[in-house]
Order: sequence, then structure tokens, then C-alpha cells
Amino acid sequence: MKIVVAPDSFKGTLSAYEAASLIAKAAKECFPEAQVISVPLADGGEGSLACFRSAIGGNYVPVKVCNPYLEPIEAKYLLKDDLAVIEIAECVGLPLVEGRKHVRLTSTYGVGEIIRDALDKGVKEIVLALGGSSTNDGGAGMAVALGARFTDEEGMPILPTGGTLEDIYAADFSELDKRIGDVKFTAMCDVNVPLCGEDGATYVFAPQKGAAYDELEALDKGMRHYGEILNAAFGIDVFALEGGGAAGGLGAGAFAILNAEPERGIDLVLRVIDFEKIISDADMIVTGEGRLDKQSFMGKAADGISRIAQAHGVPVYVIAGAVADDVTASLLTSRGIVAAMATSAGDRPLFEIADSAQKDLYETAKELFKAVKEL
Repeated sequence: MKIVVAPDSFKGTLSAYEAASLIAKAAKECFPEAQVISVPLADGGEGSLACFRSAIGGNYVPVKVCNPYLEPIEAKYLLKDDLAVIEIAECVGLPLVEGRKHVRLTSTYGVGEIIRDALDKGVKEIVLALGGSSTNDGGAGMAVALGARFTDEEGMPILPTGGTLEDIYAADFSELDKRIGDVKFTAMCDVNVPLCGEDGATYVFAPQKGAAYDELEALDKGMRHYGEILNAAFGIDVFALEGGGAAGGLGAGAFAILNAEPERGIDLVLRVIDFEKIISDADMIVTGEGRLDKQSFMGKAADGISRIAQAHGVPVYVIAGAVADDVTASLLTSRGIVAAMATSAGDRPLFEIADSAQKDLYETAKELFKAVKEL
């Protein structure tokens, strides 16, 4: 029997590597003779650097940049020959604003600083892992760090944040770093939401980043204004871009400003590690993440894994910290997922979940494998 264990991170509690280790341990306990393959994953968010380094090697490069509030921090990116992999959560991730989330005030300026450092190293290809951001500025801050200039109605330069996009009166991209045109950019999108609208970046994700419900309309209006500026400057349509809303609109910004090719993060990761070959002769796959909901099937790990597994007729099981009500039996069946189990941690405060996360996941995994054994 071959069991492939391929979880994403359980955000805020367990890394993908920790989760994989715990699930694999439970698998070996229930199926001592089984071949258990651990494949920790990332979909463009937290853990992407580690996932790429495990697959292709390379070295971490430390770099001093700005955090979402423009305070100095040290981040890192992965450098392998002439390829750089940048996980934007390193400088604008949600954990960096824990306890003071305010999406109207956060900026992607630090992302541009990391890109600039990679350009200084002479890279020819840059992969941007766009998941897990605390921002909603459409990449305007990144653009400023790379040489763009935004001014208000009085002609004064501004560094736009999520709450001040509507203040942009004029934009000048003529001084963008010329080296950008010599580099191939790929934007790993962990979701395929559009830039604007009720299904877009602001309405879907800004509440998780500290936005109040009554702020969403104004934030989305500012994002639409910014999108129109990008369209006019680059002759494109960022509103039609699938994944344009990733990382608070950074997907659209990367597409316009960097000429990045958008790709689902999980698809890119699964291709790099040759996941299809790994699972081609597997008897079952177990994946997992912190919360399984409808968004999980819009470019997250469960989505990418289930699509490949279905093609090979391999059953998939999911363990999540919580399983949302919108994950129906028919949805799971349509994706080739046999069952989705929630750990006992689902409805408790985060600090309590973190304290028992390892035990909860391990015990839930044992329950799953015991149930499979009895089939």
C-alpha cells in the first residue's frame, strides 16, 4: 500500500512539514507495512520558499526591507542560479501585523525592495509567491519601490496604501527599473479571484486583514480607480485577469507592472515537484490545511491535488482545522474527495488551537486511517 501525505500549512499553528510528519506518523501506526511518502506543500503562501528549496535547492538571501507599515525588518528570498523565488509574506505577511491589522494602511513597498535586490543579483527569472498578504494596495507600493511615481490632485507625491488608492490623480511609470524588462516574472496566485467586485480582492479577503464591513465599498472603489490607471498606462484589462485579486490585488499589479505570467501557485508547485509521478501508483492521498471552505477549491492545495488525483483515480482525504458549512458532500464528491475531517480544534480560540494543534491533528489522522482500514 502506498500512502501520499501532502498537506499545506495549518496557518498560525503548524507548518506543512510539521503537519506532514504528524499525519505520516499516524499512517505508519495504522498501516505499518505501507509505503508512506511525505510531500509538504505550499500554494503560493506561507511555506513556498521551503517547498521550492526542498525541490530545487538554492540558498536563502537575507535582505533588509520594509514591513507592511514601512518599518525596517529582515526578510529572505531563495536564489538558485539565475532564478529567484520571492515569498511576499516574508515582508507583507499577515503574521507581521498580528494585533494591529489595518488594511487601509498597509503597503507592498517591501515587495518591490526584495525584487530590486534580486535584480541586483543579476537574475533572469523571478517567481513571486503571492499568498498570505496583509495588503490591499494592488501592488502600488511595490511599483513605487521599483521607480513608479504617484501624485495627488495637488501634484504632491504619495505612497499609496489600500486606503489611499482613490487619492491617486496621476501615475508616471517611465522611471520603472529598466531591468524588469529583461526578467521573466511568474506570479504564483493562491486564489483565482478578480481584482474588484463582490467576488474580488477587497470583499473576499480584506475582512481577514482588518477591514470593517462598512469600509469595503470605499476600498473596492479605490481599487477600481487604481485598476483603471493600470489599464490606461499599460493598455491591458486587469479586471478580466483571473487571479488579479490575489494578495490584495498584487496579482493585477504584477501582471501590469512586471508583465508577470499568472499561474496558480499550487499548480506550479505540483509541477516542480512532479506530483503526478509521485501519486501515479498511490492507493490514497491525504492532504490538509487550516480551514477547508469553498475558497479551498479556487486554487488552494486541495484543489490542485484533487484535480491530479482524479485523473489517476486516486482517492483523496482531507484533514482540516475546520470544515466550513459550504463544503457539501456533493462538492467533495465532484472533486474525487472521499471524506473531509475536522480536527477538534475547529471552534476554539487560536491560542488554544495552537497549544493542542499537534495532538489534535495526530489523533484526527489516526481516526481517519482506522476508518480506512475498516473499509
